[in-house]
Amino acid sequence: MTATLLTLLLSSVLLAAAFGGPWLLRRAAPALAIIPRIAASALTVTALLWIAALVALGPVVAWMSSGPAWLPRQAAEVCGRCLSAASPFGDSALSLGIPAVVPLALPAVGVVAVLAGLVRELVVLRRSQAAFGSELRAGSDQITLLGSQARITPDAALHAFSLPHEHGGIVLSRGTLSTLSPAELSAVLAHEQAHLEQRHHLIMAILNGTTRYFRWIPFVRAVRESVPHYLEIAADQAAQQATGTTALASALLKLGQPEAPTSAAGIPAHAMLHAAGSERIRHLVGAPRPPASAALAAAAGAYAFMLAAVIAAVNLPYVVAVVSGC
Repeated sequence: MTATLLTLLLSSVLLAAAFGGPWLLRRAAPALAIIPRIAASALTVTALLWIAALVALGPVVAWMSSGPAWLPRQAAEVCGRCLSAASPFGDSALSLGIPAVVPLALPAVGVVAVLAGLVRELVVLRRSQAAFGSELRAGSDQITLLGSQARITPDAALHAFSLPHEHGGIVLSRGTLSTLSPAELSAVLAHEQAHLEQRHHLIMAILNGTTRYFRWIPFVRAVRESVPHYLEIAADQAAQQATGTTALASALLKLGQPEAPTSAAGIPAHAMLHAAGSERIRHLVGAPRPPASAALAAAAGAYAFMLAAVIAAVNLPYVVAVVSGC
């Protein structure tokens, strides 16, 4: 396989996932919902692998670059030796009239974009959650409810959500307390406790941060939208094991789709994980799943492994060349 063919093949695979990935995720959702924690983690990793494969196009194109050097003479000679040592194609690659430093800069740009997005996400979350947490502590009561610590707001509207412990933890409204039975309250508390124990807020921060500047890509956008649903299903499973299906399903039906508290308007939507959503009840009662969804989920997994293999195949020769001194 030549560098030209590898570039075309990798580009085709990335384009197919970029635009066909959302369809695949929708069809595979019933099977992925059986293993929601694994699905959330796997989809997050797959989105990052897609980005890594995109920037891996740079090192492949560098093997075909033969344009004027933009580096000082000595540095250009070292770069040329390393490229020759790393290239598995030798002189068979089609030469492009661009400096090798240009495509080699693509991975650096990708890493900067991922890290910058993550830092910005964490800063925004920290500020917004700290501001809301301060307001929440001033306007709510901390109580022990059915063995769990929770903050109770005076709102009559139905609210049940969680924030990281340092910013409030489990939050319920007075309306929720007066509406739900003790068994239903226990189920909601178990659901929210699962969010905290399984670090779902951290998973969402990592996903939304690292993909922040790639969210315009349909596949990445679909992953960002689907992972919160799998985290909710994972919390449902934990609550179901602790309190049973009936109490949890009944609580979800009563809570419905609550609106976020008015004071939380400045917090990003994914920062507050809600114990609500009647659409998840079919997962609790074991609704039949289309047989094809398991095959499509397996296909998505195979695609992720393929991306990892391609990334390793492209970058390993560079690592070996640098370690061996070119």
